[in-house]
Amino acid sequence: MTLWITGLPTFPRIPRMGFLAGLIWGVLIAAATVALEHYGPSSEPLHISLSGNGATAVPVMFVPLAIFWGWSWIANAYSGRSVVPMAAYTLALFVGVSLIGPADAYFFPQGTAAFGVNDFVGGLLQGTLFVGFVAIVAAPIYWVLRSRVGATRILIWLLYLVSLAIAAFVAGLGTIVAGGLVAGVASAHAWQRQGGRTLIAIIVIVIMAIAVFGIPYVQANGLSAPRF
Repeated sequence: MTLWITGLPTFPRIPRMGFLAGLIWGVLIAAATVALEHYGPSSEPLHISLSGNGATAVPVMFVPLAIFWGWSWIANAYSGRSVVPMAAYTLALFVGVSLIGPADAYFFPQGTAAFGVNDFVGGLLQGTLFVGFVAIVAAPIYWVLRSRVGATRILIWLLYLVSLAIAAFVAGLGTIVAGGLVAGVASAHAWQRQGGRTLIAIIVIVIMAIAVFGIPYVQANGLSAPRF
């Protein structure tokens, strides 16, 4: 709501609940990432390791879920006035995920290296990669699919499949790009299918699990079943 004081408009305050929800999601993702980095399990038959660099599977999988959950919730709550609340939520998610680097350096110091500014800079780079990049991909897809141009379920399901293709065939940031596509499509899917957020959340988790774990396994081992 815009307030008018002495004839001049003032900007609306950042919605506190949205910002808090985004921050909680981000902190939980950061905490899980740091914990798994040092104590994560590994499975030789499945060729999966969640320790060390494998812990990045947490933000890659769950940031798209967090964006979908937050954006769809805010879209329902604010209707046509959702741009600022969504931006606040995404900013808070970015801040929370950016704690991965500082938290890791503080709780698990490496040798004699001092906790300092470089750890926060590293955290900001992680937040930019895992949240900022995903949100940049998701936002235009979400707004297009919310319009009449995207008002078709066939297109939505086709884009879900495209996200898996991107994860499979685009090297480097393919999985993160796929996460942005999934987040944007799922948010629009929830807008069109009122009351189906739980089912769509499951779809997001399944697609991202296939992208993060399933596709790399098939690429490395083919369609052979793991031997336990």
